[in-house]
Amino acid sequence: MATNVGKQLFVGNLPFIVGWQDLKDLFRDAGSIVRADVATTPTGRSRGFGTILFSTVEEAQTAINTFNNYEWHGRKIEVREDRAVSGGVGGAPRSDASYAGAGLPQQPFGGGYQNGQGSVGDGVVNIRALYVGNLPYSAGWQDLKDLFRQAGNVIRADIPADYQGRSKGFGTVVMGSVDEARKAVSMFAGFEWNGRRLDVREDRTYVEGAAPAAGRGQSFAGSYNSGSMAPAMNGNTAGRQLFVGNLPFTVQWQELKDLFREAGTVQRADVTFDQQGRSRGYGQVLMGSVEEAQAAIQLLNGREVQGRSIEVREDKFATEQAAPQPGTQVFVGNLPYSTRWQDLKDLFRPHGLNPIHADILAEPNTGRSKGCGIVRFSSPDEAARAVALVNNTPLAGRNVIVRLDKFA
Repeated sequence: MATNVGKQLFVGNLPFIVGWQDLKDLFRDAGSIVRADVATTPTGRSRGFGTILFSTVEEAQTAINTFNNYEWHGRKIEVREDRAVSGGVGGAPRSDASYAGAGLPQQPFGGGYQNGQGSVGDGVVNIRALYVGNLPYSAGWQDLKDLFRQAGNVIRADIPADYQGRSKGFGTVVMGSVDEARKAVSMFAGFEWNGRRLDVREDRTYVEGAAPAAGRGQSFAGSYNSGSMAPAMNGNTAGRQLFVGNLPFTVQWQELKDLFREAGTVQRADVTFDQQGRSRGYGQVLMGSVEEAQAAIQLLNGREVQGRSIEVREDKFATEQAAPQPGTQVFVGNLPYSTRWQDLKDLFRPHGLNPIHADILAEPNTGRSKGCGIVRFSSPDEAARAVALVNNTPLAGRNVIVRLDKFA
């Protein structure tokens, strides 16, 4: 299995009108392109960055030399080696023409860029939960579970469905141990299943000890092994979640995660974007324990990153079990049943709003969405603007209801 290290490039500061076809056409002057992708939001808008996979390392270097700082539609684009494919477990699939340059479906887990069909993504695996993309639409969670049993004990397998009950073409698998998860990546990243090459990588949305995915607002259908150790229904992140400020605007979540691994286990890293897909210069990191979070503060607060001294402190909004400030929480109703908490946050961001917490309300027995959720903001004024701007906004064929949450 060939590796994409050195051949895949990250392209940042893209004009928002640029699609993957435009990106591919521009970079053709540097060599043979296997694939070009532009990351998009759930509503299909460009996030302003993407990836290019070349056939050889030499062509990729030529592209860096030719196009880094190249001015395109009034913006100077950044071109560099894609760090998310370096150091991967098991490498990436063959770069043959069967999936070259297609306008590939964007993967749903936000905070990073989309690697496209059959890629490994962030190959480093430090948790036992895996994201599995490019699934055949005929595959059910039972099939996914049976496939991954070849790598070890499967605690849970899930495939999300849309409001009509059809597979969305991706899923998650929780293995019995981190070692088994690493083995699964090495076995199945790029594995061809019913004519499709799987994308298997660490699921960075997973929080050890938190509620299952359905309880976190993702419309999954699946089952835990009877007698297995299911995650506890406790999403409290107090003391473990950190605010990271004064970040360079080019830093992505993968780089943030790599930086904080110096202090311990990183369960999630996010960089906050504005409505145009540009970094706001801050983010959040969720560590594995309170002790590791404190170690990260001691180690990294004031650390210089690309010429900027970053600020690292405890995230005061992380205590999900604490009561919100009155007037800062809104109720969102008439949601499509396929809506995840990430989608709910993204619904508000294009209006210049920055939700600090979002949840989809789920049936306690089945974990299925109730078609409504809550979103919390940092101030009553921002919550009031959210009601004024987003109420009656169409989402997947439904006009959502947004009002202040009288029960908060």
